[in-house]
Amino acid sequence: MAKEESKELAAKKHDMSVRSINFSRYLMIRYFSAAYLFANLFWLIFSIYYHDFVAITFSGVLFVLVIIASIEQAAKWHVKDTKLKYTKVYFVTQLVLNGIFVVTCYTSIGKLFFPFMVNTDIANIILTILIAGILGCLIMIRRINNIQNGHDKYAKAIETFENNQQ
Repeated sequence: MAKEESKELAAKKHDMSVRSINFSRYLMIRYFSAAYLFANLFWLIFSIYYHDFVAITFSGVLFVLVIIASIEQAAKWHVKDTKLKYTKVYFVTQLVLNGIFVVTCYTSIGKLFFPFMVNTDIANIILTILIAGILGCLIMIRRINNIQNGHDKYAKAIETFENNQQ
């Protein structure tokens, strides 16, 4: 009886380790999502303060999308698949919008998106943040594709660990 309990405990421990390793493969995506969540939240708060409907709409939509993506990532603890449909949609949407915002940053249209952009210094800061956001989105989209295709560094480790249950 003690041997069966020991095997059962070892199996549970192994399952928990596999879950933990699998969940770890999404760590960078979760950190980037958190950064984008707060950036979009601050943009939303400033837009509400300035009563700018266009900015509220864009920042609000991005904020909701990143929350949905974050929920999808948190669910990966219980779900073993590598599909990140909503997370990918979010990062592609953020990438496209950041590209549009970069192009319009120094124009009068840019003030529609960022009503608090009152001078060139603030526009320079926003441009820098947008470019960093574009780079982050590109990195995350690549990471998501690697995870979904099983080409990330964790895929082989997970497979090996799953096959070597003790």
